[in-house]
Amino acid sequence: MLVRVAYNVPLSKKLVLIPGILPIYHLANDEFSNLNGKQIIHGSKGITLNANVFLLYKINGSSAFELNLGSPVVARDVRPDGLTRSFVATIQYQLSF
Repeated sequence: MLVRVAYNVPLSKKLVLIPGILPIYHLANDEFSNLNGKQIIHGSKGITLNANVFLLYKINGSSAFELNLGSPVVARDVRPDGLTRSFVATIQYQLSF
């Protein structure tokens, strides 16, 4: 279960800063199966709270570049789902039509 909370801060006509948080609540401990049957991964239930910053550069009315930066502030003890990053950065191009 997750929700993103963000706020647009216009810096100019073409540039928008969007700080936000992304809380992710993992509802139950993960499980896996092996020869011994189902095994529970204790500590995998709980919350991860990520801080995010987006920098949006509007090229024109239908396209833009966006720089996305994120890092966990609070993390679960065990994260077997592969979401174990200490920092993430992406660049994306948006085309609206």
